[in-house]
Amino acid sequence: MCFLEFTKPMPKSWETRSLDVANAPTPMGSVTLAGQSRGNRGIARTSMRVLGSYALVYVLAGKCEFGDASGYRRTLAAGDAFLLFPDVAHFYDPGAGEPWDDIWLVFNGPAFDGWRQAGLLDPADSVWHAEPVDYWRQRIAGVLTGGRGGAAALVEVTRLLALLAEMRAGHAGGFAAARPEPWLEEAAAKLDATAVPPDWEKFSREFGLTYEQFRKKFSAAMGVPPAHYRLARRLDRAAARLQADDAPLKEIAAELGFCDEFHFSKLFKRRTGLSPSAYRTQLGSGKK
Repeated sequence: MCFLEFTKPMPKSWETRSLDVANAPTPMGSVTLAGQSRGNRGIARTSMRVLGSYALVYVLAGKCEFGDASGYRRTLAAGDAFLLFPDVAHFYDPGAGEPWDDIWLVFNGPAFDGWRQAGLLDPADSVWHAEPVDYWRQRIAGVLTGGRGGAAALVEVTRLLALLAEMRAGHAGGFAAARPEPWLEEAAAKLDATAVPPDWEKFSREFGLTYEQFRKKFSAAMGVPPAHYRLARRLDRAAARLQADDAPLKEIAAELGFCDEFHFSKLFKRRTGLSPSAYRTQLGSGKK
């Protein structure tokens, strides 16, 4: 996978480099296109475009004006990300200024439609800010596996959902971060790390909250209840293990705190549409 270096002055011409995507449908959706551009001149405000998919565009350098058919306007600079929606006409234009550099992902599917219905992806709140720039550039590029096929595509979708959740939680303009909660990152890290189900009342008291308060605040910030978040992270780690080695399913299930390999397999298939064995086989085939 190749990336452009941004050490020279931005040229006047638009140069873009496509990045490899798995390019396969999954029950959750897929990342269909990706790229990194230098000297992007965007879409003129006089000729708004409607994209047939969602997209995340992250500005690496330069400035542009972003706007949509609702009348929303915002000047963007390095560290700003903007979301595009399938049915919302938009433009992003440098105007009289210099073009800008960016990295972008195009995606679609039921998982993202569900987030939109829940208000986690919202055309009325489509500009987020995230720094440092190089860190987030690498995080966005890290969504891509470099593989092919349905299993690699599932990895990309789950990575993108995790990325969007993290950006959303840190977004100063959104409901999740309008009142910053310093306990959130620590709570998420603890839920990521433990294989043993917590005593939720005791766990919540560590952050000065009742369980009901903790559940509501965590759900608002992360988009899912804490138990669902913990399960999703365990299944993400299981997917990584299935990709990394040939460990028996029984061993992976025990390591990640599932009661047995059959329960693990059932939950994994419910989330991905594939059994762990089929996922491992398909991912291996996609790497060849």
